[in-house]
Amino acid sequence: MIHISSTSHLGIIVPSKNKALAQVLKNATQSELEVISQDKNLKSIMNTILKQSADSGATNKDLLELVKNNPTLKNLGDTSKTIKDLLTSLKSDKEQLPIEKTLKSFLIDIKNLKNSQLKQKFENSGIFLESKLKNVQNPQLEVKNALISLVKNLETSQSVQNKIITNEAKILLNTNVLKSVTSVEKNIQANQSFQNKAITNEVKILLNTDILKSVSSTDVEKNIQASPKLLDKLSVSLKSLVTKLNTSLKIADTSHNSSLVKTLQKLEHAIEPKVLTQENFRLKNIKEPLEQLSLLIKKSFTMESKGIINALEKIFIALKSIEQVTTTPKASLEQVLDKNIPQEVAKISQNIKSFILNPDPLLSKDTALLIKKIELLTSPQALQTQNNVKEIISQDLKAVLLQASDEIAKSSHVNQGDILKNIDKLSLQIDHHQLLSHLSNGTSLFLPFAWDMLEDGNIQMKKDDDEKFYCDIYLKLKDYGEVNLKLILYEKNQLNLHIYSSNDAFKEIIGKNIPSLRSALIDEQITPREIRIFEPKSKINTSPYPSLDEHIHIGFEVKA
Repeated sequence: MIHISSTSHLGIIVPSKNKALAQVLKNATQSELEVISQDKNLKSIMNTILKQSADSGATNKDLLELVKNNPTLKNLGDTSKTIKDLLTSLKSDKEQLPIEKTLKSFLIDIKNLKNSQLKQKFENSGIFLESKLKNVQNPQLEVKNALISLVKNLETSQSVQNKIITNEAKILLNTNVLKSVTSVEKNIQANQSFQNKAITNEVKILLNTDILKSVSSTDVEKNIQASPKLLDKLSVSLKSLVTKLNTSLKIADTSHNSSLVKTLQKLEHAIEPKVLTQENFRLKNIKEPLEQLSLLIKKSFTMESKGIINALEKIFIALKSIEQVTTTPKASLEQVLDKNIPQEVAKISQNIKSFILNPDPLLSKDTALLIKKIELLTSPQALQTQNNVKEIISQDLKAVLLQASDEIAKSSHVNQGDILKNIDKLSLQIDHHQLLSHLSNGTSLFLPFAWDMLEDGNIQMKKDDDEKFYCDIYLKLKDYGEVNLKLILYEKNQLNLHIYSSNDAFKEIIGKNIPSLRSALIDEQITPREIRIFEPKSKINTSPYPSLDEHIHIGFEVKA
């Protein structure tokens, strides 16, 4: 998952390690270097750069200009093409190398790419390698912290089933594996209600197992010498706990179901004034979540649900009459407003909130995240600290390239020269994005997928002090030339999108599809406040936030 961190320095600003930085210094003129430092000795200049880059924005800006204007880095080309070239040079060998599988995963066609896959490709692009390794977690410590948090959440649960679950979690906490973890509180509140006492005890016993007892936050960088049998036993107990938690979730009253909350949020978004406009309004955006709410409420056992169902039926009758007499979004919107449907929907929303305001802790978002975290750590292998590092190294593109480079250099591969040349170029491209990310206090990414129409492309992202997110997408398309998309996301779900292109055919295609784009964004609960097409300026600034550079300083970081 991509997290935002106030620490943007990724530990890659060393010329002996970062090929892009070495190239910049190689091509920099004496006058350019003097801008950064008055020293004439290259070693002294580098010492100055490294010392000042941590606390001097001016130095970073000067070095950033050198990176942007470096002729070698400016002409690196599309990263996906380099990956294709590397794969081609590898195919001459009958035996497939491990690197080939990783490379192929970065060439999934854009048409077949799912959102979850795209997120994963960005995380494993090599740009965040050092950051992920720096933040690698001890899985046994993660389990202990998750179990303690789970106990606290479930102690106030009114579910009878949770008595058993809390006891099981406490038993896990009491195993020797988890018991002596020193970075979390040892004492859990002993005064539970009689109804939930058994569940809490079970989790505490788990925390006191031999393995969890001996784990501390200082064990992250070394392998925990735990008995395989103890890990196996802990694994079985964790799986049992997760199974019981998931069973409780399935039989819980629908009035506390997390999907009801999500549907309610979607409905409230549909009646916001910003959405109730001719450009953004779609009748289905109100009707569909209302239908989903109706199905969930009808399954509820609470007395309040009956009154809500009656109110919903009245709205459905009104919506049906609107559908029968209107044919355009404008006419539908006018009827919806005339019949005060947004106000009626708001009342229903408040009524539903009134009896789900204090949902059972078992159904809270925090508990769901804890269950998911524990579920990922239920195998003996996942509970070993070194497994986290192995997983990062085996999936990260930069790590795989470093390993492959050593292997190919020692091999007798017929295309050894071409392979090493392409590995070196791909490593340089990744280092280039890392260097840009560091110096710009943001994130610079390549596009980790295959797209026949794409000649070149990259993404730059930043976040400012006012919780505004900026994204600049640069594309060079075979048929339409250069396209620049500048996005600003603010107030959590408000979006401004500016599209720059000089190609009339492309602008016509975009113009025709703006209504579909608006609908798709609204379906994802994002309000498009502005979507506009512009002629590109004579020279488009590579930063989408020229007037805000001094205030945007928070980089993006991946945490394992």
